[in-house]
Amino acid sequence: MPALNLSRLDQMHVDVAIIGAGINGASAAQHLSAAGYRVLVVDQGDFANGATSRSSRLLHCGLRHLATGTNFWHSLLRPDRLAKSIKTVRDDMLARDEIVRTIPDRVKPINFCVPIYNDDQYTPWQMDAAFAALRMTSPRGVPLDYRRYSPKNQNEVPISPWLRDPDKLRSVAVFREYIFDWPERIALDAVFDARRMGAIVRNYTRVVDLRQRDQGAAGWHLTLQSTHGDTQGNSGSASVTADLVLNLAGAWVDDLIHKTGSNAAPKCTGMKGIHIALRLPEEFNDWGVFTYNSLGEPLYCLPFRGVHYIGLTRTPFTGDIAGVSASDQEIDWMIAETNRCLPKLAISRDDILYSWAGVNPLTSDPEEPLGSREIKLHDLAPDGLPGLLTLTGGPIMTHRRVARRLVKEITGRLSPTAAPQRPDYQGAQMISDQGGTANIPAVEIERCVRDEMPISLADLLMRRLGLGWEPDQGGSQARSIAEVAAPLLGWSEARIEEELRAYQLHLAKACRRPNSV
Repeated sequence: MPALNLSRLDQMHVDVAIIGAGINGASAAQHLSAAGYRVLVVDQGDFANGATSRSSRLLHCGLRHLATGTNFWHSLLRPDRLAKSIKTVRDDMLARDEIVRTIPDRVKPINFCVPIYNDDQYTPWQMDAAFAALRMTSPRGVPLDYRRYSPKNQNEVPISPWLRDPDKLRSVAVFREYIFDWPERIALDAVFDARRMGAIVRNYTRVVDLRQRDQGAAGWHLTLQSTHGDTQGNSGSASVTADLVLNLAGAWVDDLIHKTGSNAAPKCTGMKGIHIALRLPEEFNDWGVFTYNSLGEPLYCLPFRGVHYIGLTRTPFTGDIAGVSASDQEIDWMIAETNRCLPKLAISRDDILYSWAGVNPLTSDPEEPLGSREIKLHDLAPDGLPGLLTLTGGPIMTHRRVARRLVKEITGRLSPTAAPQRPDYQGAQMISDQGGTANIPAVEIERCVRDEMPISLADLLMRRLGLGWEPDQGGSQARSIAEVAAPLLGWSEARIEEELRAYQLHLAKACRRPNSV
């Protein structure tokens, strides 16, 4: 289904305009459409091309909120923060339960290993207590399969010989965790399900002006502009109105607020994180590691589609979010931290298959300079912007809970204008869902081109087909996919070559390998 020509939206009115079509924007569009609202959702780039596609891809059980790397007893001195952490943990556990049960084909279970050393902030009994607390937040939920191995039986953990300082290793905790495969697909399924229920959805469409309606009328006036002209009608501009606006633009939320002319205090703290991907020995198959880097912050080593990826960094970021990538210096730091935690790997720049970087839109908090993980819905009415709601801190695993919260908030302000419908979480059942390097059938490529609004070969390979995350990043199939897509997208032979070059340039920047030493 091609995009509706932007000029045809001119002077249109909707109940709710959603700005940002990452996983939270997509899920909000799906749930609000199901609740009977007339919805418009736009994104300045492709769907799910921001933080959604650049996260750690973990369906967190919430352990990281209990095991922060700081002293255990310090947390007891701040009961307010402890209570906030427990609430976040419960949200994560309930989200984990729902996603695993409703879309099991979109996640993959792994064995997650947590080494516990003599000099760690946490003791084995505290780890046991943490998992007991996790289980209490969702007693009948998806099993955690928690077990802990002493030095006498650590040989039952195949990756234990690779861990650092075996003489200081007190215990190894193991539990079942899940990896999203892949979050972009979940967001695409949600946004196109919203379209099925009547939502207007557009990628490559920027909000260039956002103003309250004139003469005291309630609601908002949005000026939209295409960011990518093509043969599908993605060109021009349009003016639309909405009763309510949801600012779900991720790390761009403050930029959007400033488009109103407001000088509201920042709502978001953008934190840059990078990951590196490489191949590890076969003992690591289906096994991941959760440990701490030299700064006392979490380090993840996770299996995904025939590779492992390792992350992440946490550094404040104020640059060009759209062009964010991992620098050689950041990659070198991650290599050094990996070799510190898993010294026998002895990895170097030459081992890196690719990297990626993203900006996590955390909630601004004066007491937390690196941002708070609190999921916060900001009502901008106190800033003189009634009817504008902004979300910060919404990770991928809680997207449905966030969407339901938004529906509840909006229902209290605005009545739906249509009959309710039922959302469909299953989405497109694709042969490429299971990963691997099997060739993608032409009929599947054609369906993605026809129904899912790709503009470029990168849109197809990275988000609709997921091949950009394979070990070869889709290189073996890129040309054949471009040739199948070409007739439907109106590409000439010259345009096919241009798209192939553009895809390689995209990989060289966004998923770059470090320079050789």
